[in-house]
Amino acid sequence: MKKVKRLAWGVGIGLILVALLTGVLLAQEKTIKLRGQCAHSPGTFDYICYENIVKRIEEMTEGKVKMELLAPGTIVPAFEVLDAANRGVLDFAASWIGYWVGKNSAFTLFSSATGGPFGMDNWDVLAWYYFGGGQKLLEEVFTATGYNNVVTFLAKGEFPEPLGWFPKPVTKYEDLKGYKMRVAGLAAEVFKEAGVSVVTVPGGEILPLLERKAIDATEYSDPHSDLLLGIPDVLKYYHAPGVHQPTGFMGIHFNKKKWEALPKEVRNVIELVCHEMVFKNTLAEWSLGIEALTKMEKEFGVKVVKT
Repeated sequence: MKKVKRLAWGVGIGLILVALLTGVLLAQEKTIKLRGQCAHSPGTFDYICYENIVKRIEEMTEGKVKMELLAPGTIVPAFEVLDAANRGVLDFAASWIGYWVGKNSAFTLFSSATGGPFGMDNWDVLAWYYFGGGQKLLEEVFTATGYNNVVTFLAKGEFPEPLGWFPKPVTKYEDLKGYKMRVAGLAAEVFKEAGVSVVTVPGGEILPLLERKAIDATEYSDPHSDLLLGIPDVLKYYHAPGVHQPTGFMGIHFNKKKWEALPKEVRNVIELVCHEMVFKNTLAEWSLGIEALTKMEKEFGVKVVKT
């Protein structure tokens, strides 16, 4: 009888130890959830490029990491996503880096005019970023601007942007004067010098402004994103190339405290995925851009005008 009791006691203790060990293992395998917000409209490639990153991270971690990508305005206004990530309101922000040139004009080096409009292309800029000190410089700009609590990775390189969309052909510099036009980044200052009345709003607000005739011209992004925003429904003259944004980056910005709390292997996967997807997203945008330009000409009657 005593042997039976001892055996039962031993089995009971064993089951408790197994349960405790299982609990530890389950805790280790607990899904990591990250919540972030994008500054760009769903459906545009500026949003899709982040969806590609999120899906790839979930795939590479076999579902251990789940990233929720929210639309503009869900938690904070579109242009405040970086501030929210810096404060820890968001785990990450997804946005074009040029939206913060009003806080530090040096952000334009990573968003619009690195090397000037007749300087570097995307591949030159990426080489400079990864191997020529660009990444370190961006970190210094973030710190100098007060963003001490973010860790940034690139999401894609930009398709060369057009000069803009206009209701009639622009044949000379003086023709720009008098337009009320949506422009973002440091380019806004350049257009102001040309006599343009500049309005800076997120992409999702462009079409309503055009339809209400609150603005009569605009620039935004790549042809695919411009098409999905509905700009060709209103404006028919697409002037390219632009002189204000031949290159640029989209970034994904993690709250630093949240980032450092992630397991090292998870951080490694996220970093590798971002390096992989900046290449794939950049090429995908080029391919989609060519298709979109063709569609806009054939189906929407858009005239592509050489600047």
